[in-house]
Amino acid sequence: MSNRIIAVMLGTVGGAALALASAASAQQGGGPPPVIPGSGGGPRAQDVAAANRAVDSDYNTLAGRGVSVTDKSRADSRQPRQRGPVAALAADLTVGATVRDKNGLQIATVEGLEADGAIVKAGERLAKLPLDAFGKDDAGLLIAITAAEFQAAIAQTSVPVAPEEPEVVAATADDMKPGLAVRDSEGVAFGVIEQLLDSGVVVLMDGRKVKLAVDSFGKDENGLMIGITLGELKAMMGNSAPATAGT
Repeated sequence: MSNRIIAVMLGTVGGAALALASAASAQQGGGPPPVIPGSGGGPRAQDVAAANRAVDSDYNTLAGRGVSVTDKSRADSRQPRQRGPVAALAADLTVGATVRDKNGLQIATVEGLEADGAIVKAGERLAKLPLDAFGKDDAGLLIAITAAEFQAAIAQTSVPVAPEEPEVVAATADDMKPGLAVRDSEGVAFGVIEQLLDSGVVVLMDGRKVKLAVDSFGKDENGLMIGITLGELKAMMGNSAPATAGT
């Protein structure tokens, strides 16, 4: 399925990649933790640092006035330092992981990882995003654009999620209950089970009775079916006589 998915390379997602790449460079350079405004990752690191400096100043003033203060009380009054978003690694893009927008809103989940991008599911659509479009913070994965910008970016390149095919297994004689409908391989109902015999299963269709081997039948969540189309079945039946009492 992934071969049908076109990578999203629009400007908005490209901008997210640049923002996150800059974040990674800043951290590697030893500077302050990068922050994407409104990313939903909690208070900005610089605001926390400023609040902690104010706490230190207050405690220094108290100490200067002869008030007994301890290092523990000073530490307890400080706000914990928040880590800002950094570039995500391929190992972070695990299947099922939630992806948030810059405001912390959940916009997608990771469906798979490929060499040139990650497949994400947004609603009932699938899209591929470049790996460098993703960042991460303490709450998980994010991209540096809004939900609306994300939807606009994938509008023309995403594909619908393919419906899951029902699992078909072999039916047994115990499944051949009189009155049960039988469908062909395309899901078209064409008859009902009339009787189970030692030599096969009698199906009533269009006023005729046709006997099929038990191993001709399969079943899925919707009931009994056979492995050929109705047209193929009728061609096999030919000009068999209409059903009559006792036939």
